[in-house]
Amino acid sequence: MEKPAEMTPTPDLEASPPPSEKRNQMGVAQRWKQELSPNHADLVCLLLCFLTGLCDSSAYNAWSCFLGMQTGNTIFLGLGASNQPASKPWGWLKSLVSIASFFTGAMIFSISMRTVGSLRRGTLFVSFLVQTLLIVIAVALIQADLIPHSTSDQSLDGGPLFLELIPIGLLAFQSAGGMTCSRALGYNEIPTVVLTSVYFDIASDPKLVGKPTANVKRNRRIGGVVFLLVGAIVGGWLSRSSGGMESALWLTAGLKFIAALGWLVWKAK
Repeated sequence: MEKPAEMTPTPDLEASPPPSEKRNQMGVAQRWKQELSPNHADLVCLLLCFLTGLCDSSAYNAWSCFLGMQTGNTIFLGLGASNQPASKPWGWLKSLVSIASFFTGAMIFSISMRTVGSLRRGTLFVSFLVQTLLIVIAVALIQADLIPHSTSDQSLDGGPLFLELIPIGLLAFQSAGGMTCSRALGYNEIPTVVLTSVYFDIASDPKLVGKPTANVKRNRRIGGVVFLLVGAIVGGWLSRSSGGMESALWLTAGLKFIAALGWLVWKAK
């Protein structure tokens, strides 16, 4: 006699999502974790140079300190030991807050990005989004006239609350995030926040006058200088406009947000 055929259990179609939905969920998760190609990401680093010039020129006009270029802040901090300059007795405090915030931001952004994967799509998107939000918070406080930010304000020379330290800290912190991303992408020749070493590298390059296609790193260094300078020029003119330094910071926030969205469609490795 033949054995009766075994009954195979009918799969419970309601217990699991349809295959197409599963594929979509897996696709989103996998895309979020994709490592991105650093090819052409030097353009993003050049944008960061422009934004550094934009922010630092505006901040120096308002508060006599830098947000990204910490070499100048270190000199200002040193001058404070001898109570100089006399016209800005609390200038050293603004520089100290900027240095400390930048240092803290560099640690937090670096550790966070290394932990989850520096070149992952989600990592770069979140990093730029956080930078954008910090700028928005800072400029919103300024826009609401809660923070002294013009030459007519008492600023730290006479303001007892030292409110300028809030946006200085936020903006210096986010500036470190931009440099962390440029290092993660591998474009160390575009440091985004400092130019002294870049000037030296350009001047000492044995292939300085070679063909443009034969020396890509030289091209990037020169591009970094130009973009930062143009950013400083634009920031200066915006500070003089009716929009004041707020317009420069809103522009910075907008461009960083666009860059954040750009990582969502960037080509994977």
